[in-house]
Amino acid sequence: MLNIQIKGLTGPHMKRLITVLLLISLLGQTQALPNGVDGRGDNGCVCHGGADDSTSVTLEGLPEEYNSSQEYNITLTIDSSVEMNDVQGGFRIIISEGEIIGDGWQFLGDGYTHSEEINDRRVWDAVWIAPAEEDALATFIIYGNAVNGDGSASSEDEWNSQSLAVPGPEYTGDASPLDLSYSVTSSQKAIAAIALLGVIVLAVVAIRD
Repeated sequence: MLNIQIKGLTGPHMKRLITVLLLISLLGQTQALPNGVDGRGDNGCVCHGGADDSTSVTLEGLPEEYNSSQEYNITLTIDSSVEMNDVQGGFRIIISEGEIIGDGWQFLGDGYTHSEEINDRRVWDAVWIAPAEEDALATFIIYGNAVNGDGSASSEDEWNSQSLAVPGPEYTGDASPLDLSYSVTSSQKAIAAIALLGVIVLAVVAIRD
């Protein structure tokens, strides 16, 4: 049996210390999502801090104007100086038209994201199938997150985004990409506050017992 002793901390005091350390560790890892991210990532990877300009996210292979139902080979790349380990990165892509198919890609919470089998890289290939309608505007919101692989969501990871728009041949409206905002929503702030409060309460209870 593991027997840890620290001078001045024995019995119940040691148990309290261990409990507090475990709670702190849990708080740091609750938002790590190695198997993909759902609608929680629709405003970016805010659990990993703010967007970082030193990390770039690019989706290549889209045409300036799509042809009805045509397939386009696309490549998503995250370029970052974040240390590469077994787990290197992930993504979330929200599109308004068409469909994306790729090995290890999954559709989760109305968007496309990585799975655990492909989070060991920062370059992903897939196919975008354009919509049949020729008068649509296909918009793409892409979030890419470069992680250091320590299993926790922190500011040591870096993420960024890209917004693209591809019109059909009969589309006549504004073809500008969607404007992205990195602000944390009220619901995200509330969830974070509740989680932090819960950890604090549990820590106080553990210390008092």
